Amino acid sequence: MPLFRLTPIAAALVVYCAHADPVEPADPVAGQIAVEADHMSGVGSERVRAEGRVVAVRDDERVESDWLEYYQTRQHVRAGDRVHMTRGPDDLTGEALDYSMEASQGTLENADVYRNQPGRRGAPGYRAGGALVRMTGKDTYEISQSRFTTCEPGRDDWYVRAREMDLDYASNLGVARGAWVEFKGVPLLYTPWIDFPLQERRKSGLLAPTFKLGGGNGIEFAQPYYLNLAPNYDATVIPRVLSRRGLMLGGEFRYLMPDYNGQMAGEIMPDDRKRNGDTRFAYTLSHLQQAPSLNMAFGYNIRYASDNDYFRDFGDRRAIADGANLLREGWANWHSPFGFFTVKAQRYKTMQDSKALVDEPYARLPQLTWNYGIGLPAGVEANFYAEYNQFSHGQQVVNGGLSARQDGKRLTFYPSLSLPLQASYGFITPKVGLHYTEYWLSAQNAPVQGETGNYSRALPVASVDAGLVFERDSNWFGQSLTQTLEPRLYYLYIPYRDQSRLPNFDSARYDTSFAQLFNENHYAGGDRINNANQLTAAITSRFIDNDNGVERLRVSLGQRMYFDEQRVTLDANDIRRTKTLSDFLASVSGQLTRDAWMDTNYQYNRELGKAERYNLGLRYNPAPGKTLSLRWRYERDTEVAGAALRGPSRQIDIAGQWPIARKWYVVGRQNYSFTGKQSLETLLGVEYNDGCWAVRLVGQRYQKDLNTSTTAFYLQLELNGLGGIGSNPLQTLRQSIPGYSKINDVPGKL
Repeated sequence: MPLFRLTPIAAALVVYCAHADPVEPADPVAGQIAVEADHMSGVGSERVRAEGRVVAVRDDERVESDWLEYYQTRQHVRAGDRVHMTRGPDDLTGEALDYSMEASQGTLENADVYRNQPGRRGAPGYRAGGALVRMTGKDTYEISQSRFTTCEPGRDDWYVRAREMDLDYASNLGVARGAWVEFKGVPLLYTPWIDFPLQERRKSGLLAPTFKLGGGNGIEFAQPYYLNLAPNYDATVIPRVLSRRGLMLGGEFRYLMPDYNGQMAGEIMPDDRKRNGDTRFAYTLSHLQQAPSLNMAFGYNIRYASDNDYFRDFGDRRAIADGANLLREGWANWHSPFGFFTVKAQRYKTMQDSKALVDEPYARLPQLTWNYGIGLPAGVEANFYAEYNQFSHGQQVVNGGLSARQDGKRLTFYPSLSLPLQASYGFITPKVGLHYTEYWLSAQNAPVQGETGNYSRALPVASVDAGLVFERDSNWFGQSLTQTLEPRLYYLYIPYRDQSRLPNFDSARYDTSFAQLFNENHYAGGDRINNANQLTAAITSRFIDNDNGVERLRVSLGQRMYFDEQRVTLDANDIRRTKTLSDFLASVSGQLTRDAWMDTNYQYNRELGKAERYNLGLRYNPAPGKTLSLRWRYERDTEVAGAALRGPSRQIDIAGQWPIARKWYVVGRQNYSFTGKQSLETLLGVEYNDGCWAVRLVGQRYQKDLNTSTTAFYLQLELNGLGGIGSNPLQTLRQSIPGYSKINDVPGKL
């Protein structure tokens, strides 16, 4: 039968009638409806009925069904028995449609609603359905006897089921009443009311609860509540129950403004049953304020905990490591025409371990610094550096206990002149300076009677730094590379001054490394300046990929020659250098292939004829979810268990994440100390990714301190787009396994 078209002006209807080979109807004028069907009746009347392969289109709404009735004056549609409807980004299927196209409102029985995540490739879509779906607007739905999931159509692995559910995509809000989570037909959690986001955007509401077992606290349960207060600030409240200790309340508040940002976080346990009812708490405060019109910035960072054992009792391995010295500081800086000024007040709270006491860093109350550089005629550059510190309240370990340190003030002034001469093939930079330091020492806690009053130190510094760069074309397994050869010489002269009567507020010896070979001082801080008459020689060769600029390989060799003996030491216990050549250093590193990295360093003690230290790191990461790493570290002479034992340290660290079967991954880490004959960390777990959900089971055992280890277990079921149920191991896995990937970040890719 031929195709024909009828356009009644009053009804705004475009009709396509029966034909042997159905075609897509042409787009009608906005507001008109186009109908295509095998059979049509009532054309030109109030009610039009279409049957057999019906397609009706109006603007961004489309209905496909077995039959359809259209009421022209009311712009109303009824359809069945099998209905497929699209409304903008939403895709609906059901059995009986009753819908007003004018108002975008109606009902669909035994229906499913599906919407993809906008602008997120691979992000989960949202599918909801129920006995009756009421369309209350363009982006709003009310569903009776409802279900909601992010699993793709045809899969019903998990649902949020509810007596009633409201979906408002315009406000990114879903609300379920009388709801429970059902996984593989098994109900897991019930709540009389819950709300959740419909897209991966922030919204207020309950976050997924967490469970944890182990660590000496018994069973831990936390139920966070997130408050999306505004686009630029939010808060999280975290009630927490620890079965062996009691109740804990934690929280976090974050803010972000054009000229300032910051964070406030903390937690408190008012009655710790394992500590005789003690109140225990910790908090962190940080703020950064910019004042561009004044060229100024200021801020503060504050960390505090109620007792030395807080992080060992409540933190993970990273929290224990980061909690050794808790920083409390406030600072301000100013860029001016006269240089860069900084003022800072800084203090630490040292979390002591009674089995291995450590020295407490000095407080700086205050610290003032000034740095100014200016160009002079003939290419000469002048730099002026000044620093003033008032040190106080330091404690040091003496005879197994803590003893107060001497207080004092220190002023440092270091002007210098340099002449950098550079060319494409190399550089040479001569430099001269004068390092002047003045001390005002208090009588309180002076280590030697009479070591008070004023002390000064003036040291001239002269150096020459020079290097050349040679390049040539090279080829590596068919890849076009540029190979460089970069020799470098650095001469340094600093005369000797007796510094044995000066205090040590903040100085410590640098580890030997390539960067330290070209430092003026091999002591950190400002209380010790080494005497020097020395020459450093080093050579580096790099292989650079011409296609992408990646450094495929870097090989470096270096050594320092001493023309004078070492006479400056940290204290009476510091061992002086007697050799004329430093340890020999070698380093090999680079991205060997697209998927493989290497980083290794070697330090050879020429006098002893053996390695002083070396480390080797290899990582293979061919794809997300596939990573293997090997790290080996050796030190010939290191402290073990404080000062109780000195000897060689050997550690091996093996970690990885790898698929072992379709959808299954194994994760693990073994960090073992051959010196202490103990495992520093053992981690083993499995992960399963089934597209719209993933499960992780992980066990971890690690050292809390020198003599105590703890074990933690993590079991998490993550429902994509909804959250996780159980204890979350993701942070632990990312810290322990280099290159770890969350396996369900991009569904279907792993």
